[in-house]
Amino acid sequence: MNSTERILPDEMEWLFPEYDFNTIGLITHEGVIIERVLEKGNWEQVRWLFSTYGEKKIADWVQNHGFRLLSKRSFALWALAFVINQIEEKEWIIEAKAFYPW
Repeated sequence: MNSTERILPDEMEWLFPEYDFNTIGLITHEGVIIERVLEKGNWEQVRWLFSTYGEKKIADWVQNHGFRLLSKRSFALWALAFVINQIEEKEWIIEAKAFYPW
């Protein structure tokens, strides 16, 4: 892990069962951290996420990756929260979401 990175709060370990939790870095794993907390985190973890990355970075992530990586329900919530009205829906993503509805 890069020495400039911090370790996540211990309460978040359950969000990353397939990772070596002590090696997750805020910079190197930014996308997966944002995705997991927006999808499964509690309000305390969501507040931590916003204080760590800032609203703009999280909104940009939702705009660019949320449709593909979040569940339909979570994406709808965060798109509403960030007033995201238009996204670039690539055809392969739409087809994959239809095939795997979860």
